[in-house]
Amino acid sequence: MYDLIMRNFLVLIFCLFTIALPAVATPADDREFVLVMHNGKIYEGHHQYRDALRCFEQGLRLKPDRWEPYNDAGSALIALDDCKGAIDVLTRGIKINPQQDSLYFLRSQAHMWMSQPKAALADLDRAIAIRPDYPVYCRRRAEAHETLGAHANAIRDCTDGIALCAPAKATDTSAAKPQNPALFDLLAQRGTIYQRTGKFQNAIDDYTEYLAAPKRWRGNALRVLQNRAECYDKLGKHDLAAKDRSAAANHKGDVLEDLIHDETVGTGR
Repeated sequence: MYDLIMRNFLVLIFCLFTIALPAVATPADDREFVLVMHNGKIYEGHHQYRDALRCFEQGLRLKPDRWEPYNDAGSALIALDDCKGAIDVLTRGIKINPQQDSLYFLRSQAHMWMSQPKAALADLDRAIAIRPDYPVYCRRRAEAHETLGAHANAIRDCTDGIALCAPAKATDTSAAKPQNPALFDLLAQRGTIYQRTGKFQNAIDDYTEYLAAPKRWRGNALRVLQNRAECYDKLGKHDLAAKDRSAAANHKGDVLEDLIHDETVGTGR
């Protein structure tokens, strides 16, 4: 009788221990998950995408019900040019969290790399519906529209993104310009679309405003100068075109402020 009672007692203790074990192990699992994801981010920051992917895949195994490792693994796969793999992983992440905008955004990038602009556009529409205040999504949607030849829609996307960056810009010209780098990328992008569609003065306006950006945010200044010179030529302003080409040839990025021509700013778009 005593042996039976002891056996039952030991079985009870074993069952209680088994039930409690996952709860006891969870903090360690969480710590390991945080660590491997952190390491993956470090690898990604150093452009070591294969090592980053290994970490994110380990995160997937540890926490298959979390959206973050799918997001980060998808990003690493895109960097490794495995866009099909990225789409598969990101689609799994979307099933877990269909309200996470970055999953749709990354999948749209993979679709664009695979020359699937319609699929990319659908994902960007979803990302913007979830997070309508993020100008980068507008910029990427403009690229998808431009690829599809929908120039008017692309211009509208850029304009929407610019409005998100600078909501007070149209009414308060005396205030300091918002220090948002996305604004200047959108200006250069819209200028390129205007130029491509023959709206040369509109393009000049956008290029000029781009060149007024803080130096650290005008990484494409050389190309923008060349583009603006072409627009000036189209409008017969050959002296201004020559000035831009001279600055571009000499790579004088530090004197770009001197090339902002007041007569081209503020004209109708």
